[in-house]
Amino acid sequence: MRKKIEAIIVDDDINNIELLNIYIKKCCPFVTVVGEACSIDDAVTLIKEKKPKLLFLDIVLEEGTGFDILEQLGNEDFKIIFVTSHDGFAVKAFKYSAIDYILKPVQQEELFHAVNKSLNDIEKDEYTNNQQIELLSSSFNNQQALNFIAVPSVNKIEFLKLKNIIYLKSDGRYTNFILSNGKKVTASRNLGEYENIIDKSLFFRIHNSFIVNLSHVEKISKTDGSYCKMTNNESLPIAKRRQESLSRFLRIK
Repeated sequence: MRKKIEAIIVDDDINNIELLNIYIKKCCPFVTVVGEACSIDDAVTLIKEKKPKLLFLDIVLEEGTGFDILEQLGNEDFKIIFVTSHDGFAVKAFKYSAIDYILKPVQQEELFHAVNKSLNDIEKDEYTNNQQIELLSSSFNNQQALNFIAVPSVNKIEFLKLKNIIYLKSDGRYTNFILSNGKKVTASRNLGEYENIIDKSLFFRIHNSFIVNLSHVEKISKTDGSYCKMTNNESLPIAKRRQESLSRFLRIK
């Protein structure tokens, strides 16, 4: 039986608040909504007063953004689930920053999964941190390619600069990031998830088990089967079915 968690909803559309309230009561009975706010000032006041452990926060508000609220709060221990309209760039930004989100119009199944994931983190005293928020805020403000990625592991979230990633390797349900400093970081997501969100102008999946950073490929050899020689002196195999697409991508054929 889950411990009851108090939550606050912030959205400038009262209809969205009402709908989210209905869905929370229906599929997340362990969450108690203790307050709602439609403006930045009201939200800041309410959050400081109630000190919720879970915050449903709309990204775009009539008088600003959800980030304007967070800037006024300082270091608060709560888990944020951002509520956002469907947008390819936005979804990619959320995945890069490893922050939970649900899309409008809200679907009950997505809400249930996001809330459960957040509550698992809360039970471990893991909350949305400032680095995640800054990364997400920066990506929305600049609307440009991100130069680093947030990698969630079992106990923490690490922020890796893309230029320092030599390659990604599949490890069942996990993914290993091999870095230029010789370090290995294991993420609690599979390789397919990273293939969908990582910068495709910089990274290429050469094999079922490997995604390489093309800036770290020293040469491509076709002797004894095709493989990539990486800057850390490792040789990674290129699957036959990916050889032609890699050649086209590199414009060498």
